[in-house]
Amino acid sequence: MRSRRHTLAVGLAVAYSLALLGDQMLYVFLPSHPAAAGITTASLGLVLSANRIVRLAANSLAGLLSDRLGRRRPYLLGMVLAVVSTAGYLASDSLWPLLLSRVLWGIAFSLLAVGGVAIMLDHSTDADRGRTVGTYQSLLQLGTLLGLVLSGFLTDLLGYRGTLMIYVPLAALGLGAAIWVLRDGDLSHAHPARFETGTLLGTLAALRRLDPRLLAPAYVCFATHFAGSGVVMATLGIYLKSLGATAWLLPVASLTGILLAVRRLAGMVTAPIAGYLMDRFGDRRIVAAAGVLVILAGFVVLVAGRGVDLVIVGVGLLAVGEGFSQPAVVVWTGDGTPSHLRGVVMGGLSTAG
Repeated sequence: MRSRRHTLAVGLAVAYSLALLGDQMLYVFLPSHPAAAGITTASLGLVLSANRIVRLAANSLAGLLSDRLGRRRPYLLGMVLAVVSTAGYLASDSLWPLLLSRVLWGIAFSLLAVGGVAIMLDHSTDADRGRTVGTYQSLLQLGTLLGLVLSGFLTDLLGYRGTLMIYVPLAALGLGAAIWVLRDGDLSHAHPARFETGTLLGTLAALRRLDPRLLAPAYVCFATHFAGSGVVMATLGIYLKSLGATAWLLPVASLTGILLAVRRLAGMVTAPIAGYLMDRFGDRRIVAAAGVLVILAGFVVLVAGRGVDLVIVGVGLLAVGEGFSQPAVVVWTGDGTPSHLRGVVMGGLSTAG
């Protein structure tokens, strides 16, 4: 069981990271170079947030499909859509085709993010759930880190479309990795009770019977994602440009990629530590609260300072806080959710984010 869990964690992290490359590149490059994709600065916010808007509905639907159809098929569908959306970024030269590709990526991300977490929760116990989720999220952060650094340097070297010509086949490679790691079927043997709810009405009735205190980690997830994945990722490039970041002898896109990668590096290191602490002390809320306090400290630094040095410190604090809070809210929610509802509940948690 432990060997299978490790294989799933590594394989799904590789697939997810390769699928994410195109999306990461847009966050690194487009804030300072929107014309490269054929859009205006006024359209930038819509393009970067379209996938998240779609996920408000797609997350719960992806979770429902994962609970009803098994984990494998919805996850592989997400990988196929990831390849299609990345190819769409390459083919698009105006707002509407690019926006359609972002919508497809939003659906793909819901299927991958919700399905991947549900699989890892299915293959863990109360005693090791913190370490299982912490390790999995650490591997996701590692892949994201490498992708951000690569995106910054490749776009400065090869440009927008040159980089995407590399990322499309890499996304297809990720699909192959997912097919291989999920080759043993729908994984339903791990928790056959997953299909007890039967109809959609049965699922809704079962959700109403859950402990309402499960809304608390959703609130934490909303606040931390709003701060880090929302505000920081969408505006860091513009903020650095306004501070004259080229004084660091690096182009804005490269420096943005490095800082976002540092954010992921800190999360990669802290997520397993958070997992260990959760399993050691048993109370997931303590770890989540500690993470939120560190995030608040990071924003105080970002608001108070007007220099690249302080931006680096602030982003680092945000990253450490997220590294503690994000696995904590997943495990906190997973503890209180039966296996046959984990997909749809994790979809709701992801929607909060």
